[in-house]
Amino acid sequence: MNDLYEVHTHLYGCLDEDDLNWLGSRKSPRWHIYKNSYYNIYKKYPDLEPLFKNRIFHSQKLNEQQKKILRSYYIYNNSKPKGFVHFQLCFDFIIALSHTDPEELKEISQRVSYKQKEYYSEYRMMFNPRISPNEFKEKVFALIEGFSIANKNNTKISKLIISLNREYPNYEWQYEILKDIQKKDPDDILIGIDFAGYEENDPPINKKSFIEKVIKDKQFVFLYHVGESFQNKTPSSTIRWIFQVYQWGIHRLGHATCLALTEIQIKNKSYREHAKERIDHLNFLIELYESGEKWIPIDYVQKEKNKITDKNQILNVIYENKELQLHLDFWNYIINNLKQSAIIESCPTSNIRIAGFSPLFFFEKHQFTICLGADDPGILNTSLEKEFQIAQSIVSNPEFIKQIKINNQKYCSMNIFTNMKKQNLMDSLSSS
Repeated sequence: MNDLYEVHTHLYGCLDEDDLNWLGSRKSPRWHIYKNSYYNIYKKYPDLEPLFKNRIFHSQKLNEQQKKILRSYYIYNNSKPKGFVHFQLCFDFIIALSHTDPEELKEISQRVSYKQKEYYSEYRMMFNPRISPNEFKEKVFALIEGFSIANKNNTKISKLIISLNREYPNYEWQYEILKDIQKKDPDDILIGIDFAGYEENDPPINKKSFIEKVIKDKQFVFLYHVGESFQNKTPSSTIRWIFQVYQWGIHRLGHATCLALTEIQIKNKSYREHAKERIDHLNFLIELYESGEKWIPIDYVQKEKNKITDKNQILNVIYENKELQLHLDFWNYIINNLKQSAIIESCPTSNIRIAGFSPLFFFEKHQFTICLGADDPGILNTSLEKEFQIAQSIVSNPEFIKQIKINNQKYCSMNIFTNMKKQNLMDSLSSS
């Protein structure tokens, strides 16, 4: 065990070969999930014969050759293409093996917790978006029970964050159920919620009222994956998304990788963006201008907005001349505001594999408040300890790494949650 605090990791992304072998032997895998995901990328189906031929999922204990074969399907390393969809394919292999019934969840939470190397770790879990309210409740309780058992038999601390799927409208009723569950959780295992999943096509503005409600309730720490993937919008819209969720009170921002895109990386490049998103961004700039930000070339912004005649079209936005300069000025504005108090979770290996680079050097240069996470250590073949070693090779000042370790402890959800409970108690006493 080490003294590190893990603040960004996903429960099923922590599984190793023995865990996956247990899952695959416990119930018949749902291979259609992995096959369909694979086909959507490569337009052919994967070859699963090596798994069957080598009796993986039919052996109580795997040998090294069997483990190697299994790793070839779910480990996301340099042998596979970069990008979120390829990472998701590896995760979909794990999802195909799992059934996430209460018995499984109770077992997996204990398995992962007992193998936990960090003194403290908070695990995120997302369920099938088509889950029923009763199923959702049973599964969350199973996770809480598993972590509670492990915590009582351990010198380590495990906490639970429920990730809400932003692509489906069921997060509102799930939140109401989580509020009731948390009141019945004597050990405070369930301490936060998170928005995760495929980021594209789901601007945070769609969740504004919900985010503000959760922050106002002060019952959960609220985390948000944002700025990790930026395939179908401009860099300006991506950093606006980051800034907006920060403005609405999100406690920690997950990844925010796009903030580190340099002028060289974007200059003269063309970005495809939906007209609605482009209009949203231009309106945001107009509002900033009206609030006193006179650095915005308002005539150019109005002209760009008036050019959009079809709100359903896909636009090509080229980052050159005035558009490039507008982005750079907007970027400066965002950076100067965010670095004052935003807390960002950075995951070096994950960012390098998905986005192609780590933003840590940029975060160091601009003196951001950074926490470090391993994201999916099983899939990425890493650990939080390794992530700190990688971070040391990226940043220039060793003191920055020391501060990150402090930040992980200071801004972990357990401490934020405890402070929220104390504040709620004080508010309640003062009002009475």
